[in-house]
Amino acid sequence: MHATFLAVGLLTLPGALGTELRRDGYSFRPPKGFHMVRWEQYAGSRVGAVALDPDAPRALSAALTDGEGPDAATLLVSVVGRGFSASPSDREEFASAVMQHYQRELGLSLAAERVERLGGVTPRVEVLGTLREAGQVRTVLVAGLASEGEHAVVMVSAPAVRWQALEPQVRASLETFRHEPPSAGGPVPRRVLGALAGALAGALVVSYTAWRRRRLRHAAGNPT
Repeated sequence: MHATFLAVGLLTLPGALGTELRRDGYSFRPPKGFHMVRWEQYAGSRVGAVALDPDAPRALSAALTDGEGPDAATLLVSVVGRGFSASPSDREEFASAVMQHYQRELGLSLAAERVERLGGVTPRVEVLGTLREAGQVRTVLVAGLASEGEHAVVMVSAPAVRWQALEPQVRASLETFRHEPPSAGGPVPRRVLGALAGALAGALVVSYTAWRRRRLRHAAGNPT
C-alpha cells in the first residue's frame, strides 16, 4: 500500500497521533507518545536543519521524543528561511543536501536507502536512510516540506529495530503538517530567541552525537 494511503488510513484510528502542536508558523500532530523536551537544552542547534542554500538562515524549532535513553525515538522540526517547492527537480538536490548535512555538519555517514517526492496538501521530499552511532544502527527519515518564504524540515531518528512499528505513525504525522501565514507584528519566533540564547551561551550543538549525549545527561540528572 502506498505510504500516503496508509497514513490517511491511520489518521482514522483513535490514539494514533497526539495533540496538535503549533509553533513558529506551522502546525502538525506528532505521533502519539511524543512530547516536547526542555527547550533550553537545544537552544541554537542546527541539527536536522537541512537547506539547499548553505547560507540560508536556519535553526531548530522543536524537539520531541517518545522516551529516554538510547532506545528512544526523536523528532526534530527545523525552520529554514528560504522557500522550498518540493518539485521533482528538488528531489535529488534535497537528497544531496541531506547527505552533506550529515557528513559535513554532523560528522556522520548516512546511507540513503530511498528518496521520494510525495504530493498532498503539503508536498514533501523524503530521504530515508540508516546510520551507526555509538554502536547502534538507527533509521533516519528527513522530510523537506513545501512552503513559500520559509519552510520546515522534519527529521525523525529511531533505533532500526523500532522503525517498522513506528513508520506508519510518522508518515501519518507528516500528512497533518501545515504551514501557516505569519502574523504581522507578532512576537519574536521561538527559533530566533533560541538562536540568540544559544549564541550568547555558546551552546551551539555542532554534532549529532554531542546533541544526543547532552540529552542523555539531562535525562540522568547530570547536566554538566
